[in-house]
Amino acid sequence: MNENISLINGEFKQTISVFDRGLAYGDGLFETMVWHKSGSKKNNFLVEFWDRHINRLKTGCKKIRLSMPSNNLLDKYRKKILNKSYRSGLTQGILKIIITRGEGSRGYKFNMDMKPTIIFLSFPLNNDLRDKYSNGVDVRFCKTEISNNKNTFGIKHLNRLDSVLARSEWDSNYFDGVFVDSKGNLLEGTMTNIFFTKNSTLFTPNLVNSGIHGVMREVIIEKAKFFFQDFKECEINKSKLANFDGMFLTNSVIKILPVKKCGKFKFKISEDLLKLVENFYQKDSNMKEILELS
Repeated sequence: MNENISLINGEFKQTISVFDRGLAYGDGLFETMVWHKSGSKKNNFLVEFWDRHINRLKTGCKKIRLSMPSNNLLDKYRKKILNKSYRSGLTQGILKIIITRGEGSRGYKFNMDMKPTIIFLSFPLNNDLRDKYSNGVDVRFCKTEISNNKNTFGIKHLNRLDSVLARSEWDSNYFDGVFVDSKGNLLEGTMTNIFFTKNSTLFTPNLVNSGIHGVMREVIIEKAKFFFQDFKECEINKSKLANFDGMFLTNSVIKILPVKKCGKFKFKISEDLLKLVENFYQKDSNMKEILELS
């Protein structure tokens, strides 16, 4: 059985209309999260940061004036696809939600009463990063520039050509690439947000007109007080990277991944950072409460 499962508007199928605006114009949003089977009861699944992802979907729908499906409908579809995933042999995986504006006629104009296309996708979780969590990864600077748009930055819309083009710049030597603006200020990775450490202070780039307000970025910022003495959201220029001790990447799948080298700049993987990474995976401890893995 194919472990990749798709649920479209409540039906298990793998095709959408060629007239869907998500295909024609990238007119839609998406969220990606990790799920686990929890306990022996039916429908008992843990989807990490579900509420945060749904809240960002709501924010995105408001920004692009897309009709947001009800929480009850999304919960129904979530249970349906995760139950099928579990019956196919998975006990954990990646859950992706895509919401497009739906089918429409030719042209950019849309009707406000259009019925959205709601897509749920389930994939196996191939977590082969254990050695990278301990030893760190290499990242590079992207030549591709990231789009600057105050109307759509921060949300996970379907227009990801910046990341697609940037990711084509390298093969397998780097885990991710970092976008830099015209002033040399770092923004984010192609699929991650970025953080730096110095003397027990946590730093991350401020995102004003470009970049994604990642769910894990949000969690780390809110919970920084548990792990760091201070936190600063500020401009981080490429020329100043030698001033930092450590660097790490975040997203909802990898969680926290140390960086050992960014371009020519090398970073230490401190014991404090390793403890942060390790503690994050102790989901049965009080970290579950601190990090709201529910």
